[in-house]
Amino acid sequence: MEDMLCQVCAGPADRNKQGWLFIDWRREDSPPTWPERSITSMPPLCARCARVSAWYCPFLRRTEYAVLRVRKPQLYGVSGTVCTVTADGRRESETDFLSAYSKPRFPGMLASRLHRELRGVTVVDLP
Repeated sequence: MEDMLCQVCAGPADRNKQGWLFIDWRREDSPPTWPERSITSMPPLCARCARVSAWYCPFLRRTEYAVLRVRKPQLYGVSGTVCTVTADGRRESETDFLSAYSKPRFPGMLASRLHRELRGVTVVDLP
């Protein structure tokens, strides 16, 4: 995600004048402007892997998704497990928490995913 490499093959992600190639889907916490300003932990894709993903990914086959070109995929924050010290050692959260770079961080967070906010979004056809 940090280097904007394809999430499937780790090669260069597809980029043209309209922006980087992403696939995104609407979630319960998606903004009303979705897909604009959507927060994602899914890296961009190369054109070949985008086609393969749309065809073979079981999740994408059962949900509504959009193929996007994103001009400004801005770093947003991280998500991960929050650990707290207890009398018996430590306790880990059962769910991941999202920590935006613009807000105070969760003490004891073990980050596992990098997130980007998708800005300058255009919905396109699969290349």
